[in-house]
Amino acid sequence: MLFTQPDIPREWQPAYRDYRQRLEALLAILGAWLILFTMLAYQLSYSIRGVSTPGIWSLEYLVRIPVYASLLMTFLSHYAGWPRWQPKILIRAMSMSLMGMILILFVIYFYWKREGLHQITDGLMISLFGVTLMSTRGFRDWMIQIGVPLALFAGAAFYLRVPLSDLMPFLFGPMIMVIIGFLTSEALRNLSINQFLTKQSLRQLATTDQLTGLMNRHAFLPLIRHEMNRSRRSKRYPLSVIVADLDHFKHINDQYGHDVGDQVLRETAVRVTASLRQQDVVCRWGGEEILIMVPETTVENAMTVADKIRRALADTPIPTDRGLIRQTISLGVARFHGEQHPENLIKRADEALYQAKDTGRNRAILAPASKAVTTSD
Repeated sequence: MLFTQPDIPREWQPAYRDYRQRLEALLAILGAWLILFTMLAYQLSYSIRGVSTPGIWSLEYLVRIPVYASLLMTFLSHYAGWPRWQPKILIRAMSMSLMGMILILFVIYFYWKREGLHQITDGLMISLFGVTLMSTRGFRDWMIQIGVPLALFAGAAFYLRVPLSDLMPFLFGPMIMVIIGFLTSEALRNLSINQFLTKQSLRQLATTDQLTGLMNRHAFLPLIRHEMNRSRRSKRYPLSVIVADLDHFKHINDQYGHDVGDQVLRETAVRVTASLRQQDVVCRWGGEEILIMVPETTVENAMTVADKIRRALADTPIPTDRGLIRQTISLGVARFHGEQHPENLIKRADEALYQAKDTGRNRAILAPASKAVTTSD
């Protein structure tokens, strides 16, 4: 390939698939309008172009039907939501029907309407360039949307024994346009990938703690507000939060230095994340403090999660540049009882955390419900 496609990290690939699908949806509807406008312009301008008007039931009109059908499906899918076809399917349907139409028209004009053949050649150039630009997935799409119709055309020409020397004066320009279109398509595709990677990197910088790779509090708060509202609306969705804090972490920094302290924090983030389910959310709340949201979880199970995290730290020393370091963690757990603001729920978990610190550390404590909430219950 002339262009080296940028690598997309595995964790970003689902987001990239969504991004590509949105681009393809935009390209599909834009391409549909452009194809419709171009076809109507050619179809309504026979006298202006000095070409005899075909009969309404002629082959020249009939070959347009698949193109109009694919355009109709694209418009219905975009504006009415039915049929729910993927944009890439709509693009391929439009591209292949357009290529089939223009190649059949080329044959018709080549044999019977030579006076208008140069205009069909111009249309073939436009079609090849446009369809090549719609090859959003690279060479694979190009082969489906252009390669297959061209192969069928070449087979038909061979069957009809049309000399290649007779075709080349008319096909040389379109073939050059294919090359130009393919290079342009590849450049635009790589540009869109780089744009996605840039946006994704900026989004990650804005929502991720750079040391631990955990979510930051700026990104965490909207998620917990959403889960609190969902839990408030339905009693079927219990919600708990866990606040965790490393024990005597200041001594690590003082004794071994901040580089070793950073290693401990990173390994803590790894072990905490490994102790959670996919739907749980963990963030670095500040310093050596970690905040965890466990949705759709009873308070008993939340306490089990907290103890699992505690054991993940306490049972296995952390390897660092200064050797193995034993590190424990204290945790406070609070069940959601209808608080209006995340800060109130987190504060209760934080108070339970301080109780765990005061009673010996390396333990998890459950916070009682607030008096105001208990009375309302």
